[in-house]
Amino acid sequence: MEEDADLKLLEQRKLEAQRRKLKTSAPQEKKERSDAEVLRSMLYDRGEEVLDAAYQIYPKETGGVVGELARMIRDGRLTERISGGELMSVFRQVGLRFRLETSIKVQDKGKFVDISERFGKGSE
Repeated sequence: MEEDADLKLLEQRKLEAQRRKLKTSAPQEKKERSDAEVLRSMLYDRGEEVLDAAYQIYPKETGGVVGELARMIRDGRLTERISGGELMSVFRQVGLRFRLETSIKVQDKGKFVDISERFGKGSE
């Protein structure tokens, strides 16, 4: 009987040690998201495409803009999602000008074709 009590006491101590270990390790496992991840979580409608293009052309300057936008998101000053057009406008306001590849597609006989092809067919 004394061995059973000792075993239970030993098991309880081990369980308590494991609980303490889990409590202390849990906050350490939670990593702070990077500025780019914070901003990307708020983007929609070609926003990521605009951000990628900005990083390709102006990597250093884009990092500063992203850092500032991420800080505003974390502080709660920026709560609405950001569209690609709005992000492009922010970059233009700080003097970073670049272009994105765009195309206009129209539906022609059930298929989407470039508008230049559509006009090309009409002039023939």
